[in-house]
Amino acid sequence: MKKYLKRFYDAAFSPLICAVLGFIGALCITPFSGVATALPILPLCALAAGFLKMNTAVKILFFAICGGLMRAGYSAEVTDILVFALVCAACAALGHYTVVLFKNKKYRFWAVIPLGVAFAIQMAFGGNLVSYINAKNTTDDYVNSHYDGVNEDVGGLEYHYISRTWRREIKSLPVPVVVGELVVCKNYVRDNYVNKVEAHLMTEQRAAVANALRDAFPDGSFNVESEKIYGYPDSDVFITDENDYTDRMVFAVYLGALTNQEGFLSTASLYRKALESAGIDAAQIIFRGGGHGLYPMEEVYFDSPLQNTRIKYNCGGVFYPLQRELDKHFGNEQIVYIKGEKQ
Repeated sequence: MKKYLKRFYDAAFSPLICAVLGFIGALCITPFSGVATALPILPLCALAAGFLKMNTAVKILFFAICGGLMRAGYSAEVTDILVFALVCAACAALGHYTVVLFKNKKYRFWAVIPLGVAFAIQMAFGGNLVSYINAKNTTDDYVNSHYDGVNEDVGGLEYHYISRTWRREIKSLPVPVVVGELVVCKNYVRDNYVNKVEAHLMTEQRAAVANALRDAFPDGSFNVESEKIYGYPDSDVFITDENDYTDRMVFAVYLGALTNQEGFLSTASLYRKALESAGIDAAQIIFRGGGHGLYPMEEVYFDSPLQNTRIKYNCGGVFYPLQRELDKHFGNEQIVYIKGEKQ
């Protein structure tokens, strides 16, 4: 009787336990699980499943299904779902063979290899505790310095395995709509909500730059984009900020398909004079052109009050012979090479 009860237990409860372990392990490598993703829970669940007496292939299949389902609850990308199904399946297989090797006295020492690989997979797809603590401390300091908690709610940390970065969503209040995201790169926080706010605050002045150029060159091929506001924010981030940041704003003017250096420099010079005549105020105006394979993209920087000129060439010394052309277009104005300074 005991023998049959054991068989019934193995047939009925082992799959159930395996499924529970699979779901717990899969849950702990999904981004919305926060600190749980930084803990080696998936390898430990796979190791525990390795002791269950059931078909190895079925055990691996259970973990794969759990991984795919849990990921599907977070992302609709088929690739993401398949990747996480394979990750959980691989951990289940590694956990099983860890137990197999450990039970064999002759090969017991080698059991650390599949277990170590399982831990490495978990860290690759779920992060680790050290990086989590660092990201939390870094973003907490940033949030406390820039957000008051009244207009925005900053969520918990999520690990993204492709970029290997920790991120936090920013939701507006009182209606919880995602408006931005904090991304931690080592000890630096990239805040794309600040970028959105900057772009919003620069809308009026960007239109002024574009209108001034369109009035002067009605048939011109160009596009004006907002780059950034130097030193923003001074305090908390507000989409309704009414401070005047005009003298800190940086705009980029893309001059279209100019296919030679002469055309780029001539056009940049004319556009710059048009902005001066219109009395446009900005911290910096950047002109960009080229990039068609004939020569690398060039940039011309005009600082406020549009008196000092700086030229930047993305290919270093290749454009040093253009000094004569620069002098011709910009006269005796100050010229500084930003990259690969000429000696």
